[in-house]
Amino acid sequence: MIHDILLSCLSLSRKGISIKNFLATNVVEEFMHPCERKVFVEILSILSNISEVVRFAKFFGGASQHDISDFTDAQEYSSGYYLKNFAKGIESALDDYYKEMAHLESLTEQNTTNSLSYIYNALELQLPIILFLRKLINDARIQKLNGCQLLQNLHVAYDHGDFRLERIINIVSKPVKLAFYSHLTHWLLFGVIDDEYSEFFIHYRTNVTKSPCDKSGTSNNSQTSLLSEEEIWQYEIKFSQLPSFVSSVLAEKILFVGQTVLVFKLDRSKHKSDNWMMKMHGSFCDDISELWDGKEGTFCKMIDDLNQDDKIDVFQLESVINQIKKYVSQRLSEIAAIEDDLDRQLCLIKDFYLLGRGEFYLEFFRQLYESSENLAELNNKNYTKAFEIAANVMATVDDLENFSLSVQKTTIDLEESCEFALFQNLHLKYIYKWPLNLLFSPMTVERYNTVFRFLLTVRKLQYDLQLVWARHKWTAKTQNTVNLKIISFRNHLMFFLDNLQYYIQVDVLECQFSILMNVIASKADFEEIQRAHSVFLANVLSQCFLLTDETDKKINISQPTRHSQYPVYGTILEIFSICEKFCTVNEENLNDVDRLEERFNVAISGLIKLLVSIKSASSFGALSQLLLRLDFNRWFSLKRNEIAAS
Repeated sequence: MIHDILLSCLSLSRKGISIKNFLATNVVEEFMHPCERKVFVEILSILSNISEVVRFAKFFGGASQHDISDFTDAQEYSSGYYLKNFAKGIESALDDYYKEMAHLESLTEQNTTNSLSYIYNALELQLPIILFLRKLINDARIQKLNGCQLLQNLHVAYDHGDFRLERIINIVSKPVKLAFYSHLTHWLLFGVIDDEYSEFFIHYRTNVTKSPCDKSGTSNNSQTSLLSEEEIWQYEIKFSQLPSFVSSVLAEKILFVGQTVLVFKLDRSKHKSDNWMMKMHGSFCDDISELWDGKEGTFCKMIDDLNQDDKIDVFQLESVINQIKKYVSQRLSEIAAIEDDLDRQLCLIKDFYLLGRGEFYLEFFRQLYESSENLAELNNKNYTKAFEIAANVMATVDDLENFSLSVQKTTIDLEESCEFALFQNLHLKYIYKWPLNLLFSPMTVERYNTVFRFLLTVRKLQYDLQLVWARHKWTAKTQNTVNLKIISFRNHLMFFLDNLQYYIQVDVLECQFSILMNVIASKADFEEIQRAHSVFLANVLSQCFLLTDETDKKINISQPTRHSQYPVYGTILEIFSICEKFCTVNEENLNDVDRLEERFNVAISGLIKLLVSIKSASSFGALSQLLLRLDFNRWFSLKRNEIAAS
């Protein structure tokens, strides 16, 4: 009987001998002595727990189906590479148990007299480990853990006071950590996500227009040429799989390094100049080896060394990622300085996205409206043609070789009388040179376009008011009188637009751009440049009052008051509407002019009140200059009081 029990204990091993019938035996009732009956029942209870652990390890660890055909709970678990490695770790953790049972069997074969209590005591020593393993398995089953979630649960299980369990959790975690570090290495060094079960915390967000096969193609190293520059930005952090020992900041760094590798894997032959190889002096090679410059082996070993530790060392992991991130940032800065003149590219961004070359856009307006007699004749070709002609006239063709203007359709219905609202469909595309891909994501380019469209609207209204001024000047010369009230109102509108433009161009753009250029001049690494560029763009949007929802960025003249959630932006749009209507109003109808002037007085007073409240509630330094210029000597404030008194 004792030898049968030992054989049953060993039958749980990799030999795969079933003990189902033995656990369901009626030998207790028929053959066991009453004094041994309880001990035998306890042994069967322990064997039942061990059976549950072993059957899990065999099923998910790769055993054939006929060995574990009775494992009916399989559907309650998740699936994936991490769970398979977890099962392998469980099986490895049972080695001590197998050795102890084999030792007991050898004693029995030597005719050593042992009792059931002796076997029970031996099994009881293994019971804490078996129950601990069973708990880990139940956690995976109940919570349906997979991927980095499973690793996170194992990491939490380190916190206990039993040194034996500490050794067991190290054994169980080792294969799972291997899967994690394998994913990490492939992403950091090669930009590859081979993640069939979505277990890693970096994943590819598939567009609705793409098929599932496109996703797998983007993560395959041999098909990276299929990946476009826009698709690089579809890799993102999957926070549901982000383990607690990896902070969101560290995850962003991991994402950045992988995206950088993908940038290097793009076909850049069209970006390279004839002087490229001469400038490089043979220090770089093709593809991603150009980035690593022979250092990939060193970094691979650093990650591999992390897996040799018994426990995940959070500080060491962060240190390795920071070293890789720092190297990549410095390498990008070196290559950017050789491959492309970063200072010049940013200056071009400022000149054309931020209207740094105002004379060019004056010529653009002249070409646009001289080629069409009315608004109805304007179409996509007019804008593109006017842009190209202005470049030729102003001799900026070389500078504009990487820029193209197009008109994108919008789902928002715009009024036919709303001229400057058409500018909200304009899109200035910048064909950035490698390796600036990492600075100008699609979202970044769209933010630049938001500022571009806003500035273009201001410049267009200034242009229209200047034409009104010229018309009034010509009228005065022909000895026809112009109503002084109209002239005064026109001057007020020009005063507002001129000071708004000066505030944006000088107080905001020049100031923020000089800060960005100082960071670049200090020979900062690419990470600092990227951060400074993000801060620059965020400050520009904020100080230009353009941090609105996507729908609010589209101007709707018919309902300017709907921007109540963003009152400053909505009030500015109201004044823009007044300016445009004034430029088209029949000046002989003074009632229309009076109504527009009344609207303007209400709007400008409300704007100044809003700006004062914002200035009081924040340290918005540039806003003081805008308030000083708009309400110089409290002109509009006093006028508002006069109107209220009357």
